[in-house]
Amino acid sequence: MKIRSDVENTRWKGNVCNKGYISCDRLPEGPHDGNDKKNRAVDVPESEIRWVVTVPAIWTDPAKQMMREAAEKAGIARNQLILALEPETASMLCKHLPAFHLLSGDRTDKVETFRSGSKYIVFDSGEIHAANGGDWGGTKVDEALEELLESIVGKAAFEHFRANEIPSIIDLHRNFEVKKKTFTGKDVGTKTTLTVPHSLLELFTAYNPGKPIAYAIEMNHCSTDVEWKHDKVRLSQNKTLSLFEQSFKHITDHMSDILSKPEVKDCEAILMVGGYSECPLLQDAIRNVAGDICLIIPCDASLAVLKGAMINGHCPNTVSERICKYTYGVCSRFSFGRDECDKYRLVDEDGVVMCANCFSILAKRGSPVKIGESSITRSFTVGYSGAKYITFIMYASIAASPRYVTDDSCQKIGQMTLLMPDTSLGNDRGANVTMYFGGSEIELTAVDKHTGRKISACFDFLG
Repeated sequence: MKIRSDVENTRWKGNVCNKGYISCDRLPEGPHDGNDKKNRAVDVPESEIRWVVTVPAIWTDPAKQMMREAAEKAGIARNQLILALEPETASMLCKHLPAFHLLSGDRTDKVETFRSGSKYIVFDSGEIHAANGGDWGGTKVDEALEELLESIVGKAAFEHFRANEIPSIIDLHRNFEVKKKTFTGKDVGTKTTLTVPHSLLELFTAYNPGKPIAYAIEMNHCSTDVEWKHDKVRLSQNKTLSLFEQSFKHITDHMSDILSKPEVKDCEAILMVGGYSECPLLQDAIRNVAGDICLIIPCDASLAVLKGAMINGHCPNTVSERICKYTYGVCSRFSFGRDECDKYRLVDEDGVVMCANCFSILAKRGSPVKIGESSITRSFTVGYSGAKYITFIMYASIAASPRYVTDDSCQKIGQMTLLMPDTSLGNDRGANVTMYFGGSEIELTAVDKHTGRKISACFDFLG
């Protein structure tokens, strides 16, 4: 069974696999020292633990690679580590949950949304054909709240608060998180009461001696919308709604754009995951642009990624196909004028006029690749007859058909060098380069055409 779905046109392998583990430390029965790691999880060999680290779909390849390297520096073996896209893991959870855990207030006649061949959108900054989006989620609403408070207490006081009162900032946002999940905006005249750390009011007094907070609110022209007494701030319905405006505008505009694309014309459902998806206002905003498309919100949507990561740990081969987010290739020399390549003219060591810095495409953006099955092979020759090695520099580009590796759309992601010390065959030397798609990474292998000597390197391929 294959289900066409989520952020990158991901396809799922339907057979549930029972291999692999993701586990927390478990304590044996009886007395133990909580700080003694040797006495913890003695029944689970370290070699049988699989670690799953989730990353946002909009992260760049360097950011994902940094996460992998950080995990390895923390002591996690590379072959026991999986980097997984958050929308994919959330989708894995929802694929396995019973219907009554999936549906939250919507009709129940779309339960078979996750049947083989169905198509749906995972609302976690992604779309059907490739991962994209922006920083428009619940943190954008948090920023709007901070901007409101800063406009009242003053920039100096709030910057001091932000820099020196980290636990208080966390408490502020934790309290506001609850309000975001319960505020509906439908009861006219209702006010939202927020608990604000008392230290913020003390900082206002320190930076504005002799002035009451009510004076600052009045000077900010919001006395009819904001009340502040001790550690409680009350916001009018309109003021509370205004905190969500920018976030909703970005999200609904982007969702409307996605739904207008031909790739999603037969989309059956929008799967909303993440803590912000529990916000009734956001659900209503998505419904307004989704039309007849079913909206599915799993219970505890904020934990969907975490729980899905557990499933991914046990079933690491669930994803069977992705769509390339980037165009991948290597730096090459072409005959001068070939395909209009005439920007970097050079004469090589054999006196041949060539064009340097050309982008030789291995895999094109938007093309489907079957994970663990797809491979692409291209042949390359030495740059000149006396060359004793050939270097493959790997690039990724957001353009479909980049011409030069120096284009603004291109970014170097790695390189490898294959030694060719025997120059007796002159220009009749080279290598077959194969790109293997194995999941979260690309493996690039170069094989000398004559000697069979092989080298390999891995490059990040999440997203």
